[in-house]
Amino acid sequence: MKKILLWVLAGAMMLSLAACGKSEAAKAVDDQIAAIGEVTLESETAISEAEAAVDALADEDREQLDNVDKLEQARADYEALVLAGKVSEVEDAIAAIGTVTLESADAITSARSLYDGSEADVQSAVSNLGDLEAAEAALSDLRVAETVSLIDAIGTVTLENAAAVDAAQASYDSLSEADAAKVTNADVLTAAADQLKALKQEQAQALLANMRVEKDEVRGLTFYYSKTQPYYADERCYVLPYIGQDSTHTWLCAQYHYMDYDNWVFWTNLTFAVDDQRYYKYFNYFDVVRDNDTEVWEYVNTADVTEDDIEMFWAIANSEKTIVRFEGDEYYSDFTVSQADKDAIREVLTAYEALQ
Repeated sequence: MKKILLWVLAGAMMLSLAACGKSEAAKAVDDQIAAIGEVTLESETAISEAEAAVDALADEDREQLDNVDKLEQARADYEALVLAGKVSEVEDAIAAIGTVTLESADAITSARSLYDGSEADVQSAVSNLGDLEAAEAALSDLRVAETVSLIDAIGTVTLENAAAVDAAQASYDSLSEADAAKVTNADVLTAAADQLKALKQEQAQALLANMRVEKDEVRGLTFYYSKTQPYYADERCYVLPYIGQDSTHTWLCAQYHYMDYDNWVFWTNLTFAVDDQRYYKYFNYFDVVRDNDTEVWEYVNTADVTEDDIEMFWAIANSEKTIVRFEGDEYYSDFTVSQADKDAIREVLTAYEALQ
């Protein structure tokens, strides 16, 4: 009996010694792992900090840990939640497409981009990829059908229905190569576009024939000015485009011209008040040619005409009222663009665009 008691006491002492053998560092990390609790998407910081704490332990302390398996499971559970969230995001984007119409393009493109940009494990877990592919196919069919319909609607090609040809061409050009191959009446569009181009070329030549022509035989250049554009610098204010040509190409030029009988402006800035729109141009002081006789004139003559400038000139041509302000550091002067100049701008732009 005494021997048994001794064995029991010895075992208890050994257990007590074993328990006392875990270091304080190991206990603290085990407690930190236990504190993670139920894993959610907000658990990443706690998990990472616990992993860092484990890595920071000495080898003998790390061997005393009881909760390493729990930490590994917490990390796995967190990664599963992250994966599920990413998968859900893609699936929700696909589901949001709904019934496919021509207006669904942005939603379909967004869903496709989200899917294609996802990791392989996310892509393999998406359950409704087939819905996305079906939506893409449906949109393709709608786009092809719309293009076919627009081509059918062209009818007899004239300058007056150029918008119908342009709309059909824009629709066709927006198609993918595979979808364009499905357009059964593409040859009709090609013929209509060629016919419209020929009509515009005829119109351009007729417009050019009615313009003032100046030739520079030394440089091989020809310039076409609207008949409203003054020949002399001391006639009036105006802002007008004109056309330049050589043997290989056609370009657009413009002259911004201030004139007054007495007053200098020394302008460098232009403001165009085109109905409710505002356009602005800025020049360096020495870009502006200035001279005088019995009148004062200041102008810029430039071949640096941008797409934005062309947009502005079209806006002027189609405006109810356009006021142009020539402005310097101290003075400014305004003038209103006449209807004759608006018509001249339209003719020059029409001829220029037909010659491109």
